[in-house]
Amino acid sequence: MKKTQHLLILLFCIFMTLTALLYVAGEFFNCDMMVFADASRQTRFIVCTTMILLTIGLLPLSLRLFKLRRVQDDLLSRKAPALMKWGCLRLCTMGLLLVADTFLYYAFGLEPAYGYLAVVVLLCMPFVVPTMGRCEAEVQPVESNPEAPTTESDDEKTNGSHSQL
Repeated sequence: MKKTQHLLILLFCIFMTLTALLYVAGEFFNCDMMVFADASRQTRFIVCTTMILLTIGLLPLSLRLFKLRRVQDDLLSRKAPALMKWGCLRLCTMGLLLVADTFLYYAFGLEPAYGYLAVVVLLCMPFVVPTMGRCEAEVQPVESNPEAPTTESDDEKTNGSHSQL
């Protein structure tokens, strides 16, 4: 499990480092990354719409990935190999969105839409940091809540007080 966690942390750090390098190159070193600055309005619209749809579609899916029944069953049965597979998928999805949005922000000449999308993804990244505790918790079965209501009838729950009304 420790090896899996280390590899997932490495993947997380790679995406964060790539994003930081893009940011530093664009803001502080003034690297000319504006490869799409002269793109037509139609190209700008299509790329922007595509990235918005990808971000708002894949980001919630990535955050809820480990709650899907198929993924949970795989994590419970195969533990570390399944965690490697699904953890890499989650981190790659979010990391690629982050790097792509950051790159497109500079490539289209500081287009604010891509900056906002990158910030949204960046704000979600701490929720998937593969710490050892999180990795272990992901491969453990979900325990039932002892304080959850049982299947008692309404009369037993309220002691018949509603019948007096």
